[in-house]
Amino acid sequence: MALGTLNYSRMSDLAYQELRGAILSGQLEPAARLNQDELARRLGVSRAPVRDALNRLEAEGLVKTLSRTGGAVVAEASEQEMVGIYELRAILDASSTRLACERLSDEDLARLRAIVDETERVTQTKDLQAIVQAHAQFHYLIYAACGNPELARVAQNLWDRSYRYRVLALSTAENAHRGLAQHRAILSALQARDAQRAVALAEEHDQASIRHLRRRMQFVAGQQESGPVDGTVDTTHKGGLP
Repeated sequence: MALGTLNYSRMSDLAYQELRGAILSGQLEPAARLNQDELARRLGVSRAPVRDALNRLEAEGLVKTLSRTGGAVVAEASEQEMVGIYELRAILDASSTRLACERLSDEDLARLRAIVDETERVTQTKDLQAIVQAHAQFHYLIYAACGNPELARVAQNLWDRSYRYRVLALSTAENAHRGLAQHRAILSALQARDAQRAVALAEEHDQASIRHLRRRMQFVAGQQESGPVDGTVDTTHKGGLP
């Protein structure tokens, strides 16, 4: 492999990771136009790595090419996509929870308790990014403890793709507290090594997310103004493209 090829591949991967993160975090909003020259300038790379990155993001459903102009925009979130992601996640969560219930070590359980405690702390501070991260850590630990690396890899990819939906779901204080209570219940069942109850709680957790997000997305779509609504938590996002 030529040294130049290796460097180009690395630039393409870096552009992909940066743009993907900006889309999933909401910094690049749905329907935002993606100008390759402007993105290349902001990322400090040539147009070629940006073009390759956009092609990869289009394959993941995060970017949409405009047929008439040939340009690209950030794909808009949809209820259909949300339901598809969460229904598949529910299947993986049930399997990983069942396996993890048998395989979690005492150290794993202690870490889960610490994550739940941290989730409660950040929920009280209404720091949305910290809340989203804490909820993810709870599930990532269960995936890791299930002992199936392929399941964990697919599940984490779904979690990455659902980032903007999770932000929307957890941006209401009521649902953030509800999710915390559900995590505590799942942890209790895992500590008791009650796989049947843990799986049932995990499935209800995912189904409750679908129900809440459907209502939330319909509510947001019907709003005429973009201002914050009562009961939301701090949605300030730090970091992103330079």
